[in-house]
Amino acid sequence: MAAHPRCRPGVLAGLAEDGNLQIRAAAAANPATPDDVLVTLAGDKQDGVRAGLVANPRCPRDLLIMLAGQRPRRVRECILQSPGASPEALALAHRPDEMLCRLFLAANPAVPLAVLEELSRDTDRAVRVAVARNPHASAKVLGRLASDVNEMVQTAALRHPMTPHFLVAAAASHHDPAIRTAVASNPLCPPAELGLLAADAQTGVRRAAAGNRTLPLWAAFALVDDDEVVVRAALGGNQAAPPALLDALSGDAAPLVRGRVAGNNATPLTLLAALAGDDEAVVRTGVARHPAAAAGIHRGLLDDPSGDVLETLAARSRHEEVLEKLARG
Repeated sequence: MAAHPRCRPGVLAGLAEDGNLQIRAAAAANPATPDDVLVTLAGDKQDGVRAGLVANPRCPRDLLIMLAGQRPRRVRECILQSPGASPEALALAHRPDEMLCRLFLAANPAVPLAVLEELSRDTDRAVRVAVARNPHASAKVLGRLASDVNEMVQTAALRHPMTPHFLVAAAASHHDPAIRTAVASNPLCPPAELGLLAADAQTGVRRAAAGNRTLPLWAAFALVDDDEVVVRAALGGNQAAPPALLDALSGDAAPLVRGRVAGNNATPLTLLAALAGDDEAVVRTGVARHPAAAAGIHRGLLDDPSGDVLETLAARSRHEEVLEKLARG
């Protein structure tokens, strides 16, 4: 109850005074908790409660700044991971000599670009990887990290859509399969290079290309007959796949491929209805997971013999009538 986003303010106020640490921490992290209750929780003696408070996206700015200056590491580290923290709060919580502080800061999209620039030169590889994965990293920083001495840093940067395209294109012919896989995963990889990577000798590279939403159609249809199931499965899960491609994959011999097609948001309802009658539970589970499946399709799965299908329906179906029948057993 303390964690439920629709819990009433009066109930949350009572739960915030509960003797159990986890209940108070859940109330502190709940965006529905009133501001005056959050102020009270800021004075809680338990670090876990104050850590929950700073993770709350509605935590008042003045409370964040006050908590950022406190000694407990757990509270400060939660602030460094909060995308809603102000630059002032982040600066107060940061301890440059602590590696975890630098790591959390490097991964936070709220970090100022100047701080990311500094962290991109960190001696610890994990910190540089975090910068390379930060959605707000600049093209300048990513360009340098794409040539880092460490392969993990390089691949993280080459996957980032803000990395200069000429560097991504140049890396498409790299001798290292890990580098080519990273390029094939980049959502803005140039079409010509992505098409070539879809025909790469390495399975992992083709798999990455098959799942890329910008994969050219001619390359996508060529992968329908790929020898590797994981490549065809990645293609079946590609959210940009056209209906004709998904229709071709829906008849694949591998249940994993048909299951990925069934769970793909782009799969047309007519095709989804056909997959609901598949012999394999993994395929029907994909249909149960599909967010846009019609009520009739999900109703047809209510008597399914597979527990996985029914559990997925209970967790993912958006149709009240289906959920009510499941609740009644």
